[in-house]
Amino acid sequence: MNAPKPQQPPPLNMPEMIIATVAGVSFGVKTNNYLTGIFVGVVLGVVLSLIGNKIRSRNKR
Repeated sequence: MNAPKPQQPPPLNMPEMIIATVAGVSFGVKTNNYLTGIFVGVVLGVVLSLIGNKIRSRNKR
């Protein structure tokens, strides 16, 4: 049969996603406004991912 494939490493932006999720949830719970917490988490995740990708691409050179 087929041999199992080796596990893929986690995506490089995993720390940014975790930080954004925790920040969004904590903001939503603290202010009791969950929709704003979701928005904060998504925006923060995008910003952190863009910054992380820029730093990683600069370090590859």
